[in-house]
This record gives sequence, structure tokens and C-alpha cells, in this order.
Amino acid sequence: MRNRAAREKAAGFKHITIALSPKAVELIDGYMARTEFTSRQAALNAILERIADDMFMRQEFAAVST
Repeated sequence: MRNRAAREKAAGFKHITIALSPKAVELIDGYMARTEFTSRQAALNAILERIADDMFMRQEFAAVST
């Protein structure tokens, strides 16, 4: 476990603790069922990283609205 944490830290990963709503957990679990991800962490990382590359997701979640 320590080796993995050290590798992740060296790669720039930040470890945080978050509380997910039941709806968010349901969404992530559904995404995991359709993909090869085996952990919620991996699935959530994939979703968040995709926002930068997906024009529609970026507009929905990262756009500033006035």
C-alpha cells in the first residue's frame, strides 16, 4: 500500500476524502458496470478527466454561467 501511495504521490495525485450522495454512488456504480473499472476511485477519475476533452461535458459542468 505504501509503495502505491508513493507512486501516486510522485505522479502528482492528491489523496482526499469525499462524501458522495447516494445518487452519485449509483451513477458511478452504473458507469463501473459498463466499463472495465474496478473501483469507484478509478471510475470517478475517468469521468473527471474526460471533462477536459469532451466539449459537451465541459460546457455542462465547467462553463461559467452569468
